[in-house]
Amino acid sequence: MTSKMNAKPTALDISSFFIKKGVSPLKLQKLLYYSQVWYFVKNKKLLFDDRIQAWIYGPVVYSVWSNFKYMKRSAIIPYNRANFTNLDSHLMIHLNDVWNSYGHLSGSDLVDLTHGDLPWKNSRKGLLNDQPSDKQVIIDDATTKDFVLDPHNNIPTVDPRHSLGHYSNI
Repeated sequence: MTSKMNAKPTALDISSFFIKKGVSPLKLQKLLYYSQVWYFVKNKKLLFDDRIQAWIYGPVVYSVWSNFKYMKRSAIIPYNRANFTNLDSHLMIHLNDVWNSYGHLSGSDLVDLTHGDLPWKNSRKGLLNDQPSDKQVIIDDATTKDFVLDPHNNIPTVDPRHSLGHYSNI
């Protein structure tokens, strides 16, 4: 996976896969979240140990955010900011599945999607819409019950015409 063959990757390791695809910091954060959620759905364990926080614009991995906080949230992260980590083939298949399902969406589209997801909504309970928070987004059997793989055991592709709202219009 990473430098040690059976070591769990970090969120920054996973980020490199998406940075090479050409993503903004905002889109990267949401793709990390969906990578974690769907990995849990498929494997009943977390992909990485970095904590995901319930920020106003959706889930954020602080350890990754701190690496790109100098950038505008809609700017594309330069390719040379990717770490060149060796991820195993099982993980590459998973990340490609996430990309194929969500990569066509903008960062704002993904904000809208995450705002409808149980893990994020549960983590934001009791907070105002514009209230900052560092509460952890909990990903477990209860919060991922609405995430269902397609009949071929793949992540379903999101159709933006039926699922996006407020932030997609910015």
